[in-house]
Amino acid sequence: MFHKKSIATRLTCFLLVALLCAFALAACEDDGGSSSGSGATSNNAGSNANSDTPEDSFLYKDFYEDTTVKILCVNSDRHTYGELQFVPDADSNYTKVSAAVEARNGLIEQNHGLKIEIHAEKTPITYLREQQTVGTADFDLVCDSVDNMVQSITDHLFWSIEPEKLSIDKAWWDRECMDAISIAGKSYFLSGDALITDDDNIYLYLYNKKMYDENADLQQYGDIYDIVKDGKFTLDLFEEMCRMVSHADENGEWGFNATFGNLSHAYGATVLVNGCNFAMASTDPNTEDYFQINVNSSQGQSVFDKVYEIMSDKQITQRAELIKGLGSNPSQYGFAELEEMFINQRGLFYNTTSSSISILKRTDMDFEFGVLPTPKLDENQSRYCNTVNRYQSSVIGIPFCCKNIAAAYALLDALGYYGSDVKKAYYQETLQLQTLSEEDSEMLDLVYGSRFYDLGSYFNWGNGALINFYGSLINGATNELTSRWDSIASSVETDMHATVEAYKESVA
Repeated sequence: MFHKKSIATRLTCFLLVALLCAFALAACEDDGGSSSGSGATSNNAGSNANSDTPEDSFLYKDFYEDTTVKILCVNSDRHTYGELQFVPDADSNYTKVSAAVEARNGLIEQNHGLKIEIHAEKTPITYLREQQTVGTADFDLVCDSVDNMVQSITDHLFWSIEPEKLSIDKAWWDRECMDAISIAGKSYFLSGDALITDDDNIYLYLYNKKMYDENADLQQYGDIYDIVKDGKFTLDLFEEMCRMVSHADENGEWGFNATFGNLSHAYGATVLVNGCNFAMASTDPNTEDYFQINVNSSQGQSVFDKVYEIMSDKQITQRAELIKGLGSNPSQYGFAELEEMFINQRGLFYNTTSSSISILKRTDMDFEFGVLPTPKLDENQSRYCNTVNRYQSSVIGIPFCCKNIAAAYALLDALGYYGSDVKKAYYQETLQLQTLSEEDSEMLDLVYGSRFYDLGSYFNWGNGALINFYGSLINGATNELTSRWDSIASSVETDMHATVEAYKESVA
């Protein structure tokens, strides 16, 4: 049952808002007065709500009497913010984030009567399946990595999202996410200001400001941030810049001690392809199969031709898998070595995820680095596109075991609507934007505002061959996209059709 808020409750809300304003001012003082922005999906970093007129813009005005919404989420061992984005933790090292979460949850409880309870697992989807099987699943919302969530759609675990039950056109939701990972025109999952873990592992490029500023050849291009803002940070320009700074080591070798324009990894080929606003597979509700494989299309071949030229050239690109075990802290996959090369100024551009920013900011370095989006294919491309990490970036949805769907929808919107201060605290504390320039803050907003979801990276079609397809091609002496695709196409398409049939059965 619902009831209207009492006068006492409204007064309590007023006082709580006042306290939140004080919190926001204190955060600004801690930030040295700098403006960090609030992420791509928030337009008002300085207030706890995403609107100047909350009563007019927020869908849920009813009060839920002492209602608890249970969220199944990723545990803190797997992801720093898996639990903290939903409930505060007094023992957390991220005190600003925890305080902002506590304040947000207080507002939600006071204004809407909703309380949050979590159950954390390393792999929430696996746990949900187990609980569903024995009939003990008891959760209202589930948050896990994109790949785990998308693959679970065919298991009949989630309700599709009903847009009319959310403020879906508001800035706190990422509508492109809903559309990109939909099936048969139905969307099942959300990302936006309700989460931190949707932002924390977006692929981007870091660059060595000192190397850029001190290279005479690069000065002809001018300020690199202006290049990005003007829409001119393209693959052609990226390749030119990489060639200008790359050089062999003192022994004439192109290995761990050489200097490269592009520090990357096998999956970096997919990141660059996605940066061209191109997905290996996309949703198509107008076809019987619901999906469309794009790899061997004329556009797909044209895009990869350019990416192959950059990623296969071992005199401008160094890749993690080629240097594993060679660093001072040897790693299994070479990512520690790649980071070491960047720290030791042997790379101009470094393809990594946004989570690396806070790691590097705590590292003793002899230069400043900046933030850039993934290059576009050409200047005609309308926007920059930055790949969502399939293993770590999260989405959230409503499982079939939800016992109070109305409250689940209300909490989702409330988490987004009141989430801007949580995002701001995350920016300040984890990405440490008080030590980054204003331009880098703008670049991060741009990156977070241009998340790119590629369905080909989420389904294990072809026994995983599609996910790793581009990375497997860049070792070849020639670009064998067509012949290699022909060798896996049947397997990929068979698995895709199996997914479609499983989906049709699950919704029948």
